[in-house]
Amino acid sequence: MPGSDQLPMFDAGDERGEPDDSSTATAGEVPADGEIAEPAAAKPRSFQASAGIQGRQFAEQCDTLLAHVGYELRGRRVLAEVGVEIDQEAVSPMGATVWFEYKGSIQGNRPGLIRTDTLKKAIANGALLRSLADPAPYVVITSHLPEAGSGAAMLQAALDLRYFADVICLYDPKATGRLSRW
Repeated sequence: MPGSDQLPMFDAGDERGEPDDSSTATAGEVPADGEIAEPAAAKPRSFQASAGIQGRQFAEQCDTLLAHVGYELRGRRVLAEVGVEIDQEAVSPMGATVWFEYKGSIQGNRPGLIRTDTLKKAIANGALLRSLADPAPYVVITSHLPEAGSGAAMLQAALDLRYFADVICLYDPKATGRLSRW
């Protein structure tokens, strides 16, 4: 049993929060067998696991923004007829249905739409959605926009072709102000 100045060790899998008696010594203590227990090394996260966590965090930020400006969030929607999954279908304060796709993160060398493969996927989805008889406005919310080069050229061409109703940088108050247009 730990001393009064130590917290008991708990097994994360035990929902009751009972002390985990399988740990007989903490790091630096000398157990009865004389071997010093080493601290457990933290497992490094894979790139994909980290990207998934960041994607979920970014989606939460986007949902929070939309709710804050008055959108009613309806959740993900799959448009099977064109093979596109929408991150968030939402109803604006004026009653318009708007489809949102979220593309962003806070880490990495090329976050958001700076990655051309990410941008190309959003463009492809926009083109497919435009083929529907009566598509809702399709808005991409991103953490980062391409500023130059082929990414900027692709984004401008997609906007000119009206594959997107808008592309909004989550961290730009001027851009997020455009959410009130629908």
